[in-house]
Amino acid sequence: MVPTLSSRLTRNSQTEGVFTTSSESESVGVMTKMACVLEPPLRMSVLSEVSASSRHYVDRLFDPDPQKVLQGVIDMKNAVIGNNKQKANLIVLGAVPRLLYLLQQETSSIELKTECAVVLGSLSMGTENNVKSLLDCHVIPALLQGLLSSDLRFIEACLRCLRTIFTSPVTPVELLYTDASVIPHLMLLLGRSLYAQEYICQIFAHCCKAPDHQTILFNHGVVQNIAHLLTSVSYKVRMQALRCFSVLAFDNPQVSMTLVNVLVDAELLPQIFVKMLQRDKPIEMQLTAAKCLTYMCRAGSIRTDDNCIVLKTLPCLVRMCNKERLLEERVEGAETLAYLIEPDVELQRIASITDHLIPMLADYFKYPSSVSAITDIKRLDHDLKHAHELRQAAFKLYASLGANDEDIRKKVSLGEGRPPVLSASRQGVTST
Repeated sequence: MVPTLSSRLTRNSQTEGVFTTSSESESVGVMTKMACVLEPPLRMSVLSEVSASSRHYVDRLFDPDPQKVLQGVIDMKNAVIGNNKQKANLIVLGAVPRLLYLLQQETSSIELKTECAVVLGSLSMGTENNVKSLLDCHVIPALLQGLLSSDLRFIEACLRCLRTIFTSPVTPVELLYTDASVIPHLMLLLGRSLYAQEYICQIFAHCCKAPDHQTILFNHGVVQNIAHLLTSVSYKVRMQALRCFSVLAFDNPQVSMTLVNVLVDAELLPQIFVKMLQRDKPIEMQLTAAKCLTYMCRAGSIRTDDNCIVLKTLPCLVRMCNKERLLEERVEGAETLAYLIEPDVELQRIASITDHLIPMLADYFKYPSSVSAITDIKRLDHDLKHAHELRQAAFKLYASLGANDEDIRKKVSLGEGRPPVLSASRQGVTST
């Protein structure tokens, strides 16, 4: 007689040390409560749908035949791809603890471990609640342990899942720094493959949120270990490495002074950043490279009158403010430009006469537009979400432009590029 799923979970918790987490119990409770408020036929259909469509996937994870378990995990992988409902159902039914158990078992084949890591990665790509459930099951320590394997495919699967979890807004970035041995091991894995480089750099870039994080990464040689990745054959690797440098250099003179002297293929790092500002490069690369140079300049490692700032970085950031750019790019461009020119009057003067920047900023207040409200609901929703960010970025740039020069302030308050709030106030003064 084949034991039921509930008996298997009970047996598993007693003999294998795998328990249902509190979050899973809560999820089951919530689901039951939701079903209980429905009419009886609907209630039965909700519960039976979860059982019928998902339960057999979890059942197969407990089969005594290892090959059937492997095939069950592969089938589960195919079932959850692009299906958030199925992901949620499997989490509620307790798939995560069993997958983690199989992933950590020494008797599990490397193929089974890899497929378990892939499924966990797919589950983490669902909703934020999915990520919370994975965190409650202590998925990060298990995946970090998997990085000690010698099998590259398994390592990449673990890294891919870790990347997805660490880049989720619900994951505390401090979890990366809890074990002092993690960062050095990740540095060692940078040489394994292009995928490893991409995922590790993305983890570093996202989890570097504070000066302490910058110091830890810097002291473990992150600058030297990822500098050569800026010339990688993979665009994704180059971009993630570039993002690493932007967060490392932000408001950090120690890192910035180091970066300015780093050589990559006989070229200084700032020269590589300047090449990435060229118009034929992808916009995200231009913006991120401009951030790197901006942060290095603000940290004092590059002079404000250096050609790479005056002739390259500043014009690039002004281009990002153009109305032809995406709203997100215009926000990022204006805020970075405001930060660059804030303390330097000469940069403020140059920016004020570059590519009609001041009139260009008036467009930041034209969202959402009446046309989008009529013809395109999706665009209206997008504009509404970014309208506040656009105005905030514009005011930051106005403040930086007029911080020291009265002529620029007059240009802003009297010229065609004045923000609507100033126009309204002037009309009020005139009418009185």
